[in-house]
Amino acid sequence: MKVGAFTQGYVRRDSNPQQRFGEVIREAAAAEEAGLSSFGVSEQHFKFPTNSTGPIDSLMAAVAQATERIDITPGVVVLPVHHPIHTAERWAAIDIISNGRVRFGVGKGNTPLTADVFGVHTPDAEAMTIEALEIIVKAWTEEKFSFDGRFWKIPEVGLCPRPIQQPHPPLAYSGITKESALVAARLQVGMMGGAIASDWEALEDLINAYRDAWDEGTPLPNAVPDKTVRVLVNGHIASTFDQVRDEVAHGLIPYVNRVITMKREMLRRNGTPNPTYLEEYYDNFDAAINLTPGMFGTPEQLLPALKQFQALGIDELIVNFDFAQHDELVQSIKLLGELAQEVK
Repeated sequence: MKVGAFTQGYVRRDSNPQQRFGEVIREAAAAEEAGLSSFGVSEQHFKFPTNSTGPIDSLMAAVAQATERIDITPGVVVLPVHHPIHTAERWAAIDIISNGRVRFGVGKGNTPLTADVFGVHTPDAEAMTIEALEIIVKAWTEEKFSFDGRFWKIPEVGLCPRPIQQPHPPLAYSGITKESALVAARLQVGMMGGAIASDWEALEDLINAYRDAWDEGTPLPNAVPDKTVRVLVNGHIASTFDQVRDEVAHGLIPYVNRVITMKREMLRRNGTPNPTYLEEYYDNFDAAINLTPGMFGTPEQLLPALKQFQALGIDELIVNFDFAQHDELVQSIKLLGELAQEVK
């Protein structure tokens, strides 16, 4: 099992987005130095002052230049808010800059405000994501192509530049629900699952749903089938658990609350309202730490959790580091690198 690092570029009250941009790039370099397999950034719009990673392609291009070995794993590119040709061009360029290290993760988005600002009708987001991905794959794999779809109509064009990886960078679809896992399986792309405000049983069910359905799927035209399973969890590692709590509790609790609130709103918009959804995790630091699959604690405390993830048979565990100060995040990344050696 590989182990990677990730961030949403959280901005503390004693920092600012401009400062965090540079720090995120240095954290990527620290992850590479620690021997981790990948570094990822999420696409977060309109969440100031807490997040700074909206222009994910610009930031990941800088990460690609600042590193030499580590995989570049966007988590994820929100396809409905971009024109697919722009997305294909930009991520082909990042693949070139990184010398073929992009692992292209995509998703439909999960925040109501982002959908509203970019004019995405929430019930259409999944179909838009799949159509956009089909266009991107065509653009990456065909010298010239055209497309006549529901959301985009493209006359015959050829993409320049195309990725360095041939026929295309590895593809993954993101989500933390069984429905999203089944979309990934249906497309026979990799799955980037998550475990935020959910328990170990739910995570295992998510992975099993994907694997059980994968053989019945059909790849997109020109796409290479991929059955890779990556799991994203929150975490922070320090020498004592009290230190972990002191460094991240102030940020983790509002983050979990915000995720739950957004998910409730998306359920309402999709016609399945549930106002008490995930209420056991709301405003509850101990639940977020103890009930969910995560990596909060000392290295000694976390080795059993790491082996539990390994027992799930996943290909890569990706740990999201946020909320602490930059030097604390770098130290946490270093400790994760040391811990990762235990499962190689």
